[in-house]
Amino acid sequence: MSVDLRKVKTVYFIGIKGVAMTGLAVICKNRAMEVFGSDVSEKFITDKILTEYAITVFEEFSVKNFDVHPDLVVVGTSWDNSNVEVAEAKKRELPCITDSQLRGLLSQEKKTIAITGVHGKTTTTAMMAHVFTKAGLDPSYLIGTGAVPDLGANAAWRSGKHFIVEGDEYIGDHEKRQPKFLDLASSVSVITSVEWEHVDVYPTLESIEQAFKQLVDQTKETIIACGDWDSIKKITAGKRNVITYGFHEGNTYQAYDLEEGFDDTLFKVKKDGDFFGEFELKIFGQHNVLNALAVIIAAVTEGISEHMVRSALATFSGAERRFDVSERNNIIFIDDYAHHPTEIATTLAAIRHRYKDKKIWCVFQPHMVSRTKALVDQFTTSFNDADMVLFADIFASAREQAEDFTSKELAEKTKAHHPDVRYVGDLNETLDYLKKEMKPGMVLVTMGAGDVYRIRDKMME
Repeated sequence: MSVDLRKVKTVYFIGIKGVAMTGLAVICKNRAMEVFGSDVSEKFITDKILTEYAITVFEEFSVKNFDVHPDLVVVGTSWDNSNVEVAEAKKRELPCITDSQLRGLLSQEKKTIAITGVHGKTTTTAMMAHVFTKAGLDPSYLIGTGAVPDLGANAAWRSGKHFIVEGDEYIGDHEKRQPKFLDLASSVSVITSVEWEHVDVYPTLESIEQAFKQLVDQTKETIIACGDWDSIKKITAGKRNVITYGFHEGNTYQAYDLEEGFDDTLFKVKKDGDFFGEFELKIFGQHNVLNALAVIIAAVTEGISEHMVRSALATFSGAERRFDVSERNNIIFIDDYAHHPTEIATTLAAIRHRYKDKKIWCVFQPHMVSRTKALVDQFTTSFNDADMVLFADIFASAREQAEDFTSKELAEKTKAHHPDVRYVGDLNETLDYLKKEMKPGMVLVTMGAGDVYRIRDKMME
């Protein structure tokens, strides 16, 4: 369907509370459109930003909601014709596109830098938007989280020539079944990592590699890719427009001499084997050094001075639900979106490095039955840096019907690799257990892509 965004006066989002949908709603608001949307009534991390931007949200799906007479309807990935509003929009023949298609339309209007990869997309996108903003380039951006403290919102449409956007590898359309990032007209693509993920749509590692290979082939100018991953070496082989980065020798940019303090991370960078610069981060973990490297390359490629990049990176404080630290009654709470075994192990290693002498408890809420079952062997060995692992029930996804694997089974299998593992049930049962067992001086990590952060919120109350 052909849509001219310049002619759209009123836009309606079905499933508006999703992080990408909320960001797109903010962008439409920035573009002086009237914005409405609907979703379920549960609390989301995006509620605050929707309220802040005075976006009307109907907390039920109903044909009556279309009384606002939208010129364009945007449908979130989770919803199809079984949703009463999706069916009604098609019945009325309203212009109807997916959130991924809207991203694609926006990407055609500016020089688009797409941040892709199985891990690290959100932090890297937020960090890059922060650096470009500090450098005075006034970028537009779309970030897959509820809030970014340094930016004030998860999205913006501004006067600068760049659109910095998180490019998702998940499918954007259940009929076409192609990755969302292929809807983007990317001039520059960052690829942070590639390994097997989204097992419900990618049956093998090779199938997800093929999706990223298509991204490499269609990117107009430059690929910035972490060369430490075998799959990335494979999909970029023979390409001349690739700049690689990582910890390993042989990358165009190499990070080395890391010093991880309690409140900062220092590291040096070589370019083509020669010293390039020294940088400081206020966020933790070696994975964030790699994220910063991608940002450094993109920034200097777009003409930002190395001095400005260094200054901006040192003031970046992270994104919501990414190593989100708070404290109450002498208990340290860390909330993180990690939901893949690699992310879990990496994040817990960073937490252990920072809190060497404290007792660390991790509440993990698996996300999607298919992922949990397919990667079970990797999950069971991912929690070594936690003293106690508590498994809550798997977060139910609208994408799945069958439930033939449970958190209780995951807990039993993990016991073979970890001395203290417990299945704790739903979030209410988990909360009851923690209220009795948590003691001052401990660290509680809530981890997962669902709504496990509610545990942290309730405990802090």
